[in-house]
Amino acid sequence: MTAVNTSETVPRMNGVPPRERQILLIEDSEVLSRRLVDLLSEPGTLAIAAQAATQSEALSRLKEGAFDVLVVDIELAEGNGVAVVRNARKLYPPEAQPLIVVLTNLRLGLRARSLLCRGRGLFLDKMRDISQLKTIVARGQSKWAPPSAGH
Repeated sequence: MTAVNTSETVPRMNGVPPRERQILLIEDSEVLSRRLVDLLSEPGTLAIAAQAATQSEALSRLKEGAFDVLVVDIELAEGNGVAVVRNARKLYPPEAQPLIVVLTNLRLGLRARSLLCRGRGLFLDKMRDISQLKTIVARGQSKWAPPSAGH
C-alpha cells in the first residue's frame, strides 16, 4: 500500500496552495479521537482546530469559530451527531457551508440514511471506510444547499 501525500492532491488556485482546512472533530471515543487527530493532522494542509465529545460541546465549538470540515460521530454518549449537523447547517450561510463527514458504526436503512442525508455531506463506516477519510477531508467541498422556500 502506497502512502498518499495529500499536499499533492489538494487543488491549487493560481499555483498557490490553499490554506489549512480547519476541522472540528466531534467524537466521544478517546481512542478513535486520538487516531483521527493523527490521521487528520498535516501541517499546511489539515488541522484539527477544535474537538468535542458531546452534543453540547460541539454546539459551543460551532458558535465559537468557523470550520471548513466537520467530522461527526453520529452516536455520541451525550446527545447525537444528527442534532449537531442540523444546527451546523443553520449556523453557516449557504456560501460558507462546511463539508460534513458523518462517521457511524450503525447499519442504517435506506429511509434513515435518506432523512439524515438532508443535512449531511457524506457517510463513512468507522471501521470499513476510515482509510478514505483523509483524502475526502483534504479534497472535499460541501455540495449541500439549503432547501428552497417552496419545499
